[in-house]
Amino acid sequence: MLALVLVVTEAVAWVAFATGLRGMPFRWRDLDALGPVPTQVEMDTWRTWGWDRELGWLRRGNTVETVPDADGAWSASTDGRGARREPRSEAAPGLVSAYGDSFTFGHEVNDDQTWPHALSERLDTRVDNWGVSGWGPDQAVLRLARNLPSERTDVVVLAVMSENIARLLSSYRPFLTREAAMKMAFKPMLTVNDGVVGWLPSPMVRADSPEDWVAAVAEARTTDLWYRENEDRVRLRFPYLFYLPAALTNAAQHIRVSDLYDRPDAVARLDFVMDELLRLARVYDFVPVVFFIPEPADLRRFTRGEPATYQRYVAALRTRQATSPLRVIDLLEHSFDATRFNRQPYKDHPSPYGQQVIADVVAMAIADVPAVERHAKAR
Repeated sequence: MLALVLVVTEAVAWVAFATGLRGMPFRWRDLDALGPVPTQVEMDTWRTWGWDRELGWLRRGNTVETVPDADGAWSASTDGRGARREPRSEAAPGLVSAYGDSFTFGHEVNDDQTWPHALSERLDTRVDNWGVSGWGPDQAVLRLARNLPSERTDVVVLAVMSENIARLLSSYRPFLTREAAMKMAFKPMLTVNDGVVGWLPSPMVRADSPEDWVAAVAEARTTDLWYRENEDRVRLRFPYLFYLPAALTNAAQHIRVSDLYDRPDAVARLDFVMDELLRLARVYDFVPVVFFIPEPADLRRFTRGEPATYQRYVAALRTRQATSPLRVIDLLEHSFDATRFNRQPYKDHPSPYGQQVIADVVAMAIADVPAVERHAKAR
């Protein structure tokens, strides 16, 4: 009888782990299952298309990409500088520039539907869009530093999607998201040693051969928090019932993105980005603006009456920077239709409507900047 009970219990545990608990955070994932090593042709393509030794990757200038989707297709193009092409190219430049990830670049919308373009229409000036899909705020401030002083504007907006804090602890995108399409996406990251924050270069030192990719993956395994955290997860195997206590213990200790705003090492990295934005503002004399945009999960929680995870950080940042010129904007402090903000309710990137909402909020937030006021009076 005891043997039968054990067999049945083991079978139930196996079914639970294999089906309903498959995606639970305590479960180890094979992050080394990255597919075949890139071919020499793939390495050559990556080196010429997107690899950047300092930034990890970026879009080259004068490119056009059309991506099919459920609604047909969307198209994205870059100008000669590598910025998202602004349809109103005849508008006067130099007033506002935008940096960030795909929520700034305008992933899943056309060139004339991004929020920087919508902002350009409100201000009647060209808004330079330097966003790059998949980037962390660390990469964004590095590009800002590279662009200055040749690409100077009176206002610089750094958009931070609330999930971005997780990217600050990652040196290889697939270890965080398991995206096969970003197999080449190695990046620099910030490190914290004895309370001091510093830069760690991208693991991909070169992109000349498949061996360079193999070496970069090996290096990323030693630096990426998400790879190291995954190694502490439970590898589910027979006897499944035996590993259940360890799995549940690991689930309680597992690091979730929502927890990062309470982690000193993660917050220290984000604080460093804010300080770097301020430092560059003082050197190059621009008004720094940081704009927090909720990821879909945060937006859904907020609509249920729960505070979004990043809002504690926003409040602390405002206190810490109370006497500085940094302007801190939180999208959730403004009214809009949350169900329409993303391309699907609480899913994907901002819709054309969501892009307009962002532009409205940014326009209000910088309306009293002297350069913006002078430009408005001169129109």
